[in-house]
Amino acid sequence: MNEKDWLIIHTVWQHQNITRAAQQLYTSQPALSYRLKQIERKLGVSLFEEGGRQLTFSAQGRYLAQHAAKMLNDSQQLRQTLQNLSQPRQGELRIGVTSNYAAYRLPAILARFSEIHSGIRVNLVSGLSEEMYQKLQREEVHVALVKDDYHWRHGKRLVDEDDYWLVSQQPLDLRFLPQLPQIRINHGGHITHLIERWWNANYSLAPRVAMQVDKLEVCLAMVERGLGYAIVSSYQPLPDGICRQPIRVAGEALKSRTWLLYHHASTEASVILPFVEMFDELRLE
Repeated sequence: MNEKDWLIIHTVWQHQNITRAAQQLYTSQPALSYRLKQIERKLGVSLFEEGGRQLTFSAQGRYLAQHAAKMLNDSQQLRQTLQNLSQPRQGELRIGVTSNYAAYRLPAILARFSEIHSGIRVNLVSGLSEEMYQKLQREEVHVALVKDDYHWRHGKRLVDEDDYWLVSQQPLDLRFLPQLPQIRINHGGHITHLIERWWNANYSLAPRVAMQVDKLEVCLAMVERGLGYAIVSSYQPLPDGICRQPIRVAGEALKSRTWLLYHHASTEASVILPFVEMFDELRLE
């Protein structure tokens, strides 16, 4: 099946009449009927019900007609995307990103991106992973850098991976952790769930949360002064004086994974794909 075949089926479906469809396609009725018979033989189907005086699509024909509309739309979008990619990259790229990644990893990447693609304006918003994922679903952002892949069925890349550590001012005996003050930082739902799995596998008592903070640097400052322990990722180098122990779940180190999610078939591909390709290049370096 080529694009012309899909156009024929779509046009006949629109008009429900061979003669009018042939006129729109600038061909004769016999030539169009012959082409339809060829399509039927190629696919081993009957496009139309037999015996009626009016043209009536069969169940197979109706399905192919609906699929023809999608195929023609996809072809048109593909051509438009390829044409856009051949032009200088211009437009606005809307990015949603988790706060810590925005603070410690993204600035250098964005600086390089802006240098290479000066025609693309960046509009950035940061927050929790769940919030950024919801913005992606609502198409408020073109791409999202988040802490889970959320079973996203469109384009996605694993772009970063860090360890999670239990950090404290002095070495700790982990057996007594429930009695010690915890400085809790909001990791978002996915990581919070993994940490809870680790805690519940090792302790019957809930943690004694003494402080709740929203920024990694605030958390580390409190730990440095001996105000409690915390569980943090290695987004930024940890201070030399801080003790650290790895967190393991089911024998495996707990990882902070950052995913790049995007709409790979978006009409904004001319601004999305250069940003996605930037991460592929960074991985190869």
